[in-house]
Amino acid sequence: MPDHIREVYAGQPETRIYRSHTGRKKRVNTILLGTWMGVVEERDDGWLKVKTIGPDGWVREEDTRTDMGLKLFFIDVGQGDACLVEAPGVRLLIDGGPMRNTRSYLTGWKYKWLLAAGYRVKFNALFVTHFDADHFAGLTKLIEDTRFEFDAIYHNGIARFHATKNKRPAGLDTDLGKTNRLNHPDEKRETLLTSFDDLQDAEQLLAQGGLMSAFRKFLEAVVLAHQQRRLGQLKRLTNREGHVPGFGTGNSLKIDVLGPVPTSPTGPCQFQWFNDSSHTRNGHSIVLKFSYGNRTALVGGDLNSESERYLLAHYHPDNPFAADATKACHHGSSEFDVDFLKAIQPYATIISSGDNENYSHPRADAIGGAGRYSRGERPLVFSTELARSYRSADDIHYGLINLRTDGDQMMLAQMLEKRSGT
Repeated sequence: MPDHIREVYAGQPETRIYRSHTGRKKRVNTILLGTWMGVVEERDDGWLKVKTIGPDGWVREEDTRTDMGLKLFFIDVGQGDACLVEAPGVRLLIDGGPMRNTRSYLTGWKYKWLLAAGYRVKFNALFVTHFDADHFAGLTKLIEDTRFEFDAIYHNGIARFHATKNKRPAGLDTDLGKTNRLNHPDEKRETLLTSFDDLQDAEQLLAQGGLMSAFRKFLEAVVLAHQQRRLGQLKRLTNREGHVPGFGTGNSLKIDVLGPVPTSPTGPCQFQWFNDSSHTRNGHSIVLKFSYGNRTALVGGDLNSESERYLLAHYHPDNPFAADATKACHHGSSEFDVDFLKAIQPYATIISSGDNENYSHPRADAIGGAGRYSRGERPLVFSTELARSYRSADDIHYGLINLRTDGDQMMLAQMLEKRSGT
């Protein structure tokens, strides 16, 4: 393929590719909004001959656009979360699931040809919404992979120490660190005092020891990637920043940071304690709102009902959570606040969950709530688990969910992948 080939992208939600530009126009391919096409021939009558995914053919130029728009790929990682985000000149990753699924998708499918050609795949940012294994453990091997590099890795600042008290550093009264109750045992536990920020803090945590195993391995991979000059920075991200650095007002893609919300807008970064360790680290997940043109999408990690009420109260009377599409918090669990669903009121909800019967996600009330408090006469609820088809160990269709927008149109679709037999 010549280096000077003109690139265009599918401009319709379902863009049709035809065998011929004359006579009876038989459709040979259908591609989704924002899919790449390479123009190999142009005609004066408005038809383009293109190379693209699947059979090549002819497309009407009026059905194309000059950029890909915004794409969010919700990767099926089983019981966990992972989302790949692409926009013109931008590549982001939010969480990575518990195991190898994310890395397998990126290396064996999405960026297979780039990697095979010897290119490094660069992410502008990787976001760890919070340090629960089903969100970050699968990222460790990806960060270790020298074919990938990252401008920044953002996290919520809440570390994970050993669950057993005598195996974590002295002076920490929880597996998340020190709380206000340590020095005042008779007081109610209200504030998590311990947090970390950058690479220097990560190295200090590693030297201190007593970390949860998966968290320790993650930090070791991060430090190594920085030493290999594949990582620019590690940085805590809270609503104090307002937006993700480089994606603020004036950008075609804007990313607002709505959470976590520290207990005060300035000074040491401390967090409200929510009931227990699990609710606290989940409830202070990074919450991102993507804006592209007139369309918005909200991604909120593992927020729970207590933290959702906390966020609503913090922003009251404003409502920054309204969005056209949202990823359901905590895999479609029953721990959600109805007022928070009403605040979002999306057209579509995406649920990322797995087959773990102990969780039974997505729960019936979560699916019902997503539909009840959505906009439109026919609200959409997508599930990576329900989109998956399992026929045999060698024939699994993974439930990847596509969200794409050009700033006006927005479409969602589930994608079935199967082995080619080669």
